[in-house]
Amino acid sequence: MIVLAIVGGLVAFIGAKVLITPKYTASTTMLVNRAADSTDANTQYTAQQADVQLITTYKGILTSPTILDTVAKNLTQPRKVMTKKPTKAVYGRKYNSYTDSYSSYLKTKAKPAEYKLVPAKYQDITGSDLTDMVSVTNETNSQLFTVNVENTSATEARDIANEIASVFRIKISKIMSVKNVTIMSRATADYTPTSPNLKLLALIGVVLGIIIGFAWGFVREVTDRTIKSLDFITDDLGLTNLGIVNYVHKMKSIDAAKASSTVANKRIDSDRLAPRGTTPAAVTSDETDLTRESLTRSRRSGSRRI
Repeated sequence: MIVLAIVGGLVAFIGAKVLITPKYTASTTMLVNRAADSTDANTQYTAQQADVQLITTYKGILTSPTILDTVAKNLTQPRKVMTKKPTKAVYGRKYNSYTDSYSSYLKTKAKPAEYKLVPAKYQDITGSDLTDMVSVTNETNSQLFTVNVENTSATEARDIANEIASVFRIKISKIMSVKNVTIMSRATADYTPTSPNLKLLALIGVVLGIIIGFAWGFVREVTDRTIKSLDFITDDLGLTNLGIVNYVHKMKSIDAAKASSTVANKRIDSDRLAPRGTTPAAVTSDETDLTRESLTRSRRSGSRRI
C-alpha cells in the first residue's frame, strides 16, 4: 500500500510536470472613484456607493468584444509610437529705440511630434482568445477591482493585462461619459506558474494510490481460496488430518539418474531387436558410463531388497 501511494504520487507529479503546459497569471488593479463635486459627507458617501455598484457594470464591459477586440488589434498590428513630443514656437521681444516700442520676433520654430512605427508584439490573438484568458475579481464593498490574465507566457500575460487596463480606461470615459477609472498598479511578469498545482496533483496521486492499494488487498482477500489453517480442514470440513507433506525441491542427481536409466534401457532394447549377424551401433563413452552407473545402482538396489 505504501509503495502504491508513493508510485501514485510520483506518477501524478511527473505526469503533470511533463504533459501539462504551465500557465502564468498577470494582474492589474484599477480604482473606480469620481471626483467629488460636493464637500457634503452624505453626498460623497452616496457617490462612493454608486461607484461600487458600477463595478459590476464595468466588469461586463471590460470582458465585452468592445474592449477585447481593440486590445487584440493593438497587440497584433504595428503601432505609431511617439519618440519626440511636439514643441511650441518661442517668441522674443526686442526694443525699438526709434519708435520707442517693443516688438516680438520668432526665436525658435514650432516642431511637430515625431513618431516611429513599432512592429506588432504578437500574432494570431483574437478577442475570443482573450475572453478565455481574462477574469475580473473584486472584494465586497470595495472600489478596487483586479483584471487577471492567464497565459502560457508570463510576458504575454503581462502585456495583455496592461493593454486591457489602458484601453478600458480610455473607452469607459466615452461609453459612460465619466472619468472615474484610475490604474492603481500595472501588471508585471511573474515567472512562477500558477497552473498546474503540482503539490495538489501529487497529493491526489498519493490518495489514489492508497485507495487502489485498499481495493487490491480487499479483492485479493475475497477471491483467495487457499487453505491457511488445519483447523479449517478438521473443524469446518470434518476431514481427518493424515499428516503433512513438506515441499521438496527438485534434485539434480535424481533427474540425472532417471535420464541415464532411460538411455540405457532404450539401448538394450535396440540391441535385442537387432537381426542376427548385424553389428550393434557404436556406443559412445558417455552412454557407456551412464549405462554402467545405472546398472550399478540397480544392483545395489537389488541387493538392498534381498
